[in-house]
Amino acid sequence: ISAFANRAATGSSTAGYFGGGASGGVQTTMEKVTYSTDTTAAVPGANLSVARQYLAATGSSTAGYFGGGTPGPRSTMDKVTYSSDTTAAVPGAALSAVRYALAATGNSTAGYFGGGISPGLRSTMDKVTYASDTTAAVPGAFLSAGRGYMGATGNSTAGYFGGGFGPSTTSLMDKVTYSSDTTAAVPGASL
Repeated sequence: ISAFANRAATGSSTAGYFGGGASGGVQTTMEKVTYSTDTTAAVPGANLSVARQYLAATGSSTAGYFGGGTPGPRSTMDKVTYSSDTTAAVPGAALSAVRYALAATGNSTAGYFGGGISPGLRSTMDKVTYASDTTAAVPGAFLSAGRGYMGATGNSTAGYFGGGFGPSTTSLMDKVTYSSDTTAAVPGASL
């Protein structure tokens, strides 16, 4: 993988995709890691639609979604279709507000892009519905506090957004329950 900082990554059961970042300037580059061979190659047809860093990514078994980032900041959402190794901006799936330093996770049907900065700390949670390639803010799922530079992960039923900066470094852990589109701080799960 190229020596880029501030990238985002997601993938399928067979390959991972690393997009954007910065190295002497902001990049559009997309690199694919093939798990069976432990090899990485640039995939020019899957480059992001616009160069950016501090973006977030998540996806399903068939496609990855790369959202937000800076410079800008941006609300751009790019969809990487794994079967064809191609990327295209999806205007209907753009974030509800421009932001960078956000985090994302999701399940097989939807992705959740939370938090970020623009210009202040944000608690916004956007839900990307894969079947329709649309995004909408989900007020009931907003983070318990505005923050950026956090991490996120999850399983088929819930996502966890942890740590970050807002307004100082924090160990806070928020749990997003997908079935109800609600978020709550989980003190027992704090970092």
